Order: sequence, then C-alpha cells, then structure tokens
Amino acid sequence: MNTKNSNSSDPVSNPDSADSAGSFLGHLWAAIAFTFTLGIVCCVAYPAIVWGLAQTIFPGQANGSLVKADGTTTTKDEEAVGSSLLGQNFGATQYFHPRPSAAGNGYDPTSSGGSNLGPLSDKLINGLTTSPTPPATPPAESLTFDGVRLRTIHYAVDNNIGFKLYHAVYVAQDDGTMGLSPKDEVPLKSFQDAQGNLNDVALVDAFPHPILANISATPSEYTRTVVIAKDFSQEIPGDAVTASGSGLDPHISPENAAIQAQRVADARHIPVEKLTARGALIDQKTDQPGLGFLGDPGVNVLMLNLALDAAYPVPAPPATAPTTQPAK
Repeated sequence: MNTKNSNSSDPVSNPDSADSAGSFLGHLWAAIAFTFTLGIVCCVAYPAIVWGLAQTIFPGQANGSLVKADGTTTTKDEEAVGSSLLGQNFGATQYFHPRPSAAGNGYDPTSSGGSNLGPLSDKLINGLTTSPTPPATPPAESLTFDGVRLRTIHYAVDNNIGFKLYHAVYVAQDDGTMGLSPKDEVPLKSFQDAQGNLNDVALVDAFPHPILANISATPSEYTRTVVIAKDFSQEIPGDAVTASGSGLDPHISPENAAIQAQRVADARHIPVEKLTARGALIDQKTDQPGLGFLGDPGVNVLMLNLALDAAYPVPAPPATAPTTQPAK
C-alpha cells in the first residue's frame, strides 16, 4: 500500500516546494523593475524618438507652422509673424479680414473655443450691451457682444455692399406668431458719428431683442419699434459674420475673399483682377479640401496678406507740401 502523501508535491498546498511561484519580495521587485523599464520606454525613449523624427523630417510643422514676414517657414519665434494654423486679427482696409473670433480677446490661442450660443440665441443674433451698476460713472453703456446683425452691417459698410435700415414693427402672422415687418427706412447716418463710425451700442439696443413676456403674449404687447437691415445688394457669406468652432480658424471662404477683394485692391491701387483672376493671389492661397473631398476650400488669410505685401505693397502716403518756398 502506497502511504506517500499525495499533496507533498503540490505547489499549491506546499508553498515551500521548489516549484513554488516565488516569494512575495520576488514578485514585488519584478513589478518594480517592469514599471521602471516601461517608464523609460514610454516616457523617455518613445517621446525622444518621435521628437527627433519630427524635428528632422517635419521641423516646420513640429514647431507650430510658424511663418516669417516673407511667407517662408521658420522655427524661430523671434522671426515669426504668425502661424499658418492660427487666425489673427487684420483690421486695416488694405488687408483681407478674417472671420470673427470667439476665442478670448480676438484669436487668443490660450482661449480656444466657440461662443457656445445656440442658433436662436438673442445674444448671438442681436448682440448684448451692458450698463454698469449705479453709482458707476460714464460711459453708461458698453458693447459686450457684437452679434450677427451688427457684424453683418459692419461687413456691408466695410465692403461697400448696399443695404437699407428700416424701422420695423411686430405683425401677427397667419400661424399666430409675431413677425417683423419693415415700416419706414432709417438713414444709416442716424447711427454714425461725424467721422462715419457706426454707433455699435445704439444699433444693438435698437435691434429686435425678444420681449420679456410669456409665450402667450398678445399682439398689444408688441408695440415697440425696432431696427433691422434688409435689401442687401448681395448675399453675405456665413463665415463673414460667425466664428468657427475653435475660434482660431485661419481660413475664410473663397466667396468671402472675393467680396473683400475690391476694397483691398482699391486701397493698394491695383486692378481687382490681380487678386480674383484664376491663378491669382486668392487662388494661390486657397487650401483645397483634405484628400480632395474632406471639408470645403478655404483661403488662408495670413498667408494671403503676406503675399499681398510682397507683391503689391501699400502705397506710401503723399509727401507733405512745404509750408514755405525754398530759398533760391
């Protein structure tokens, strides 16, 4: 009869056996070594290899796609005038203007993001002004958010697009809702100062902000007169009056660029065809959709304006005539 203990060779029941899976300290040191090795590979070796390859093969892209004033790429911050990936503000007449930005104080790369306002938002459509809490001193009111209506008027004025301002009243529609109906034309100069600058605060206050009443408001509650812009001589592209989702988009639509071309050409004293003809500057700085079908074509505003300065510099102002005749 075999009296040998059947469990004597079982590593589970006999942890001291030579076939044991090892001691606790052995497992601990193995885990530490594995963690250390993985940390070196993932946190040191891999990033170093990726960084080295990027700096060697794609140095421009790896350093932010920075560009110099002549439009060439650079990897040095002190030489850069901007990035081809980020929009920036251009307000002068002789430059193409970017789309509006909702990123901080105008194309702030540290504050990327859209306005997060819905398509029916009164703030998005009509803008917002703010009055200080008494006893604040003047100015009594300031523009907090411009809104699509005000942006549209500015775009039309800047680019010589015809339109009309109307006083409008609320009229009951067939479906029972209240709609705006133009009443009489309002001269634009009513909202301009002596220099022709628009009074943004007055315009935003005059726009048709919703009445603070319940949804069952009766027509008698819609008695105020508001101001609306209508009868534009041409369609204004949506990207001219709305911000992108990131707030940092460097592109505008080709349609937007084509509308602005006449203003830019006039300021630089060149034929507009130099900008709009096939193969001209706007075409040259238009980025096509990715892979030919992803997205829409877009004109890079920074690259276009840099090319403008290189090809058609802004004329120098005329010299001031001397106040006295030179001695003979």
